[in-house]
This record gives sequence, C-alpha cells and structure tokens, in this order.
Amino acid sequence: MYSEINYYEAINSSLPTDLGEKLKALNGAEFVLSDLVRFVVGGECSSSSSSELKAQWNSKQAAAKAILDKLTQSSSDNKRARDDRDAADSQSSKRPRLSPFTAIPSRTNDDGNPIFTLHSVSVTSPIRKKVDITIHNSTIKFTSPSTQAVEATVPLSSLRRAFLLPTRGKSKAHWTVVLLSTDIPDRGKATSTSAQENPQVIFGIDATTAAPFTISTYDTDSKASANVLPKGTAILPSIRDFLTHLGIPLHEPTIEVFKSVCAGVGNNASNGGIPGIEAHRAAKAGSLWFTREGILWGESKPCEFWAVEDLIGKSEGVRIVGASGRTCSVILTRKTGGDEPVGEDEEDMGEEMEFGMVDAREKEGINQWVRQHRHLFGKKKEAEVLKETGVAPVTIHQLDDDSDESDEDFEIDSDEDDSGSGSDSSSDEGGNGDAETVNSDVAGSGEEDDDGEEDDEEETELREENHPLLRAGAMPRMSRAAIEMAVGLVEQDMMGDGVESEGDELEDELDE
Repeated sequence: MYSEINYYEAINSSLPTDLGEKLKALNGAEFVLSDLVRFVVGGECSSSSSSELKAQWNSKQAAAKAILDKLTQSSSDNKRARDDRDAADSQSSKRPRLSPFTAIPSRTNDDGNPIFTLHSVSVTSPIRKKVDITIHNSTIKFTSPSTQAVEATVPLSSLRRAFLLPTRGKSKAHWTVVLLSTDIPDRGKATSTSAQENPQVIFGIDATTAAPFTISTYDTDSKASANVLPKGTAILPSIRDFLTHLGIPLHEPTIEVFKSVCAGVGNNASNGGIPGIEAHRAAKAGSLWFTREGILWGESKPCEFWAVEDLIGKSEGVRIVGASGRTCSVILTRKTGGDEPVGEDEEDMGEEMEFGMVDAREKEGINQWVRQHRHLFGKKKEAEVLKETGVAPVTIHQLDDDSDESDEDFEIDSDEDDSGSGSDSSSDEGGNGDAETVNSDVAGSGEEDDDGEEDDEEETELREENHPLLRAGAMPRMSRAAIEMAVGLVEQDMMGDGVESEGDELEDELDE
C-alpha cells in the first residue's frame, strides 16, 4: 500500500514556493521526483519500477543513507562549534565554567574491557540522565542508550563504599544504589577540583521491572551477551551481581539492625519495615540509614557516611535533642583529629552535624542502636590497631609487663643470699621479718589480684572496648576546673597543717 503513495505529491504543499514552481515546470518529472524522495527517506521501491531498479534499490539506498548521515552529523558539529565560538566571544569577560565530567569519547583502551552493563538506568549523580552503566576493568562508564556517547566516567580505584538502600517515598517499590569515594563529601561546588577527585554515584531502579529490562555481560573478547528480564521480574539479584564486580564493601541497612516506627509514604522494597528515618539537613529532605558499620545520610546529594569508629565517643557521638515534642533533632559528632594523637592540653571537640524534623517516636529506636554499637564509637578496627602498635604511646598494660621483666634483674640468687646471711644476726632477724612481711604482702597482693581478676570477669565495664583508658595510646584527661579544684584542696591541706603545727609550738612553750 505504502509503495503506491506518490511521495512528491505528499510533500509538494510543504516545499518552498520557488522550489515548487521550478519542479512543476519539469514536464514528466513527477514520478521521477516521487521515486527520488522515496529513495532518500528510506521508503520501499515502487511496484511500477523496473526490475533493474528494484534489484539495486536496497543496497544503493543504504549507501546513500550512510552518506547523508555523515553530512548531517558534520553539519551539526560545525554549527555547534560556531555557536560555541560566538558564545565565547560574547561572554569573554566571564569566567568559564568547567564540567566535572566532560562527554568526550575515549579513543584508547585505558578503561579496560567491559564486564557488566545495566541498560537504561536513571542516574542522579555524577550526571542526571537515563544512561547505560557499564563496569570496565578500571572505570565505570555512563553512555547514552541511543548515541552511545560517553556522558561520564568514574575510576573504580576512587570508590570506597557501596550502599543498597530501599528508597523511601516512591509509589512503587524501588532500590537506590550509592557509591562513595570518601565518607566526607566536598562542601564546595560540584565543578571544583576536589569534587571531581571524589565523585559520588547515585542511581535507582524499580524493585520489579515495569518493562523488559536488559543486562549485558561480556566474554574475554569483549563480546556482549544480552539477558532480557521480562516484565514483573525482581531486579535485586541483578543489582547484587552488578555490585559484586566493583570489589568494594557493600553496606545494606536491615530491620534486624534498625527499624523505623513510621511506615512512611508509598511502597518500600524492604520487607517488614524501613531501616532508616526521615530527616532534614538544613532545608534539604533526606534519610538517615542505620547499619552495623555506621550511619549514612542519603539519598539526597551530597551523601555522607559516619562510620562507628569515626564517632567521637559513647555519649557525644550520637545525641537526640528536643524529644519532648512531636519532632526532635539528631546530632552526629565526627572526630576531627583523625589518626593524629591529641595533646594533653587539647581536647577533640569533634565536628557536629544536626539533622532536624525527625519524628520523636524514632527516639527509642535510635537509642537502642546507640546502646548496641557505642562500644565501637571512636575505636579503630583491629587491623588498624595492630598496624600502629609499634608507634603507639606506652599503656598501663605495657608498664605492668615492663616492670615484671625488670624486677627479675634485681632478684637475689640463693648462693648470694647464703653467703651474706652470717654478717649480722640482728640484720638476719630483721631481714627474716622483712621477708615474712614481703611474703605476706605478696600473698595478700596475689589474693587481691585473684579477687580483681574475678571482679574483671564479672564486671564487663572494665573491658578494653568499654573503658577508654585501657585502649592503646589512651591518656587520662582532666578539665581545667578539675585541676583547679585539686590544687585548691592541696593548698587547703597544706595551710591547715601549718596552723596546727604553730599551735603545738605555742602549747609547748606554755608548758615549759
């Protein structure tokens, strides 16, 4: 049917007037022009055409289409370059804005071979588009599904943590994936150099596919193998498969660790509850997600993570303020000293971050999470502690061990004891008495040690993870007020002793 349509007559009314008049003047060219238009736009060959024309139609049409595509692309590139030059000339006095991720296709194989691709995924960072996400040997590439142009590239070596979150506030169950290169985001603009060095990757996928969803894997020769998930398929296994190729720790909030008392709006991908709370950071709404490893602020950009070892202390790391009303605020305090030790006269006050508009009913759940994890607040992981034992300050345990070893050097041998035993009988008696006293003291101290060990076993508060002074490098701290109070007490005692001694001297003089 479409092969009998006269393409020339269909577009004749839309032609420019001058061009239309010239074409009308060509007698007998109407059908030739119709075939030409049909050929250029990719139509089928007319049934009335010759057999020779029909035989060459498809091959010649494909070649002509390729040439026209190149001409069209070249024309658009030249126009874009000219527009860019005009804009640069008109705004030469302004400071140029640099994009953190320039869409320049890579001509080298620095990215390595492709490994895994999620097709047509909505991304909010580092760009805000629907793209194909491909994991290569050394990078993650974001490419346009239609043109395959590279929109952004993130090095795999820069990524440190991955989070799989059940998105809040969606009408349908939805998953959000957050990839962080650093726990603390850059406070500057996204175009700054530090923001480019520490990118964040955020994208989301419906928990159940609303349409066929394509996933591609690749063999050693980079040959793609597409796997199409039918409509209504759970996407979670595919997301986990994607994240396993990143080679970084995966954190998943679960209701076993924390469960919100508020159901929230819409459906949630997490079965049985939501492992996070709604909050506001300044005027920006978002969620605080509680995991065994720490607390994440997301999905709003920029995301930030507070690891349990970075929280400043048991009582100050996580605080709740103003829980008497319908809402309260949660304050997270991060250590600012890092790995450097704090001086005797210094005190790490930490860096506070307040999250407001939290439902006051979440207070008990937050307190329960704090009780279960506060023994880890401010404590480095075992691997880091073992690595730094060689340079750590001397602790109480080390002093005890050193004193025990040094005491062995001063022990008297039995021969030396016998040779010096006949020097003085009185000294022998005194020595024996002293020895008996020492032995009794040692026995008593042994009993006290045994009792102390039993007390240590009974009291869990004196374990290293619970008592700050038993940690590696720990030093006791006193506030200025406590020091002044102690000095005042000492001065008072000294002055009191002086008054009493003067009174005793006066009484002696009167007696004489």
